[in-house]
Amino acid sequence: MIELKPLPPAEAIEYFEQKGYAISFDYRDVWQAQHQAAFTVAKVMQQDILVDIRKAVDKALAEGIPYEQFAKALIPTLQDKGWWGRRPEKDPLTGEVREVQLGSPRRLKVIYDTNLRTAHAEGQWQRIQENKEAFPYLQYDGKNSENPRLQHAAWDSLVLPVDHPFWQEHFPVRAYGCKCRARSLTAIQVEGTGLQVGPAPEVPKVTYVNQRTGEVQQIPEGVHPSFHYPPGGWRTGLSNHLVEKLEATTEALARTSIADLVKGQAFAEWYLQPTGNFAVAYLGKQAAAELSAKTQLVVFSEATLAKQLNNQPEITLDEYAKVQEAIDAGQHAQGNTPNTRVYALEESDGYVVVVEVMQVGVEIHMTSLRRLSEEQAKHDEEVLRLLKNQ
Repeated sequence: MIELKPLPPAEAIEYFEQKGYAISFDYRDVWQAQHQAAFTVAKVMQQDILVDIRKAVDKALAEGIPYEQFAKALIPTLQDKGWWGRRPEKDPLTGEVREVQLGSPRRLKVIYDTNLRTAHAEGQWQRIQENKEAFPYLQYDGKNSENPRLQHAAWDSLVLPVDHPFWQEHFPVRAYGCKCRARSLTAIQVEGTGLQVGPAPEVPKVTYVNQRTGEVQQIPEGVHPSFHYPPGGWRTGLSNHLVEKLEATTEALARTSIADLVKGQAFAEWYLQPTGNFAVAYLGKQAAAELSAKTQLVVFSEATLAKQLNNQPEITLDEYAKVQEAIDAGQHAQGNTPNTRVYALEESDGYVVVVEVMQVGVEIHMTSLRRLSEEQAKHDEEVLRLLKNQ
């Protein structure tokens, strides 16, 4: 069982909090690096059950709750909602109905162990990158279980520089139940104890075919295909992955995920180093239909962020959570063109939040967020027109 400290590293908690949600029937439906961006449990096809499990894991991570306590609290909820034991389920990909395993003590143990271990590993990798000038080496620790994997055990005590490519494929954890670790070392520690740096092992690769997607990959031996992704990789493609996954989920789950993400670490990271688009709101079906859009997601692009920082420098990071509020509760009308809509929301402090969205190809972009004082609103014809609609 994983050993937890009473106060887990803040980086591990921040990593787990940035995750969205993804519905999946098979563990291969949400694959490899996608797990870094989204919380998922195979065979959980209902939003409320996925949220229940996520909250329990979140609490276990933040409070250092052991597995027995985690399971004791969660099992009655899952049983009451019918997600327990074996029963027939339809595979949405193939249409086949077959008997599958839903909740069980063994499955909960895997969910608990895997999510906590990967969260701790991602948090550790962040600290390693932040401190690599002082600790430029990592040492593999591969003998932490009664029956360690032979290949992992063979790497025990291996020392390599932090930036060596070996760690991109083998930084623990790399398999279900893997208890391997990596220790940070200073140059003085390496030299003073006579440790040898390298050489890196030559690891053969085997061909793996994902039967759900048809994707063919070369996976290093000793790495389970599910864990074949680089540490810290969630920062690189998180935004685009989230948009893709949110498109495929239910409206209620998408709204919940977007609200959590915009208020959390994920959006803060994207805001500082934007890559691709970030989903910031969800339109109602009627509004999307009026824009002749096939999506209900509203995304924020790198280009629009640059424009916002230049033209609206007073808008702070936390104010982007108001985009959804304005869309849901504000007055709205067509903008200057048929493919734009403008929303205006009067707030209790006298300010007016103004959001403009536009259909851009197959996407809906938020093109502007403004927050006007009562005096500024009086001199804005578009805002006054919207408020009069009230």
